[in-house]
Amino acid sequence: MGVFITFKVGKCRIPELRKKRGISSTQLAAMVGVSKTQMSDYVNLRNLPSIERAYNIATMLGCAPEDLYDWIEVSDSNTEG
Repeated sequence: MGVFITFKVGKCRIPELRKKRGISSTQLAAMVGVSKTQMSDYVNLRNLPSIERAYNIATMLGCAPEDLYDWIEVSDSNTEG
């Protein structure tokens, strides 16, 4: 059996991406239909957005969903996934 190559979420890039677009956190939350608290949870990694929500956030920020976070490669046969 081989080694699994998986990725885990690293740093959230939403704040830097929204600043580049001139969008406040409150505006972004309203644009995607979530509360400021929920958006804060995404940024602070307390919760991660669903695939659909990540796509909506990325669309508003003009990037791909995978660009919302840094991704850390994990190569370990004991990794979940």
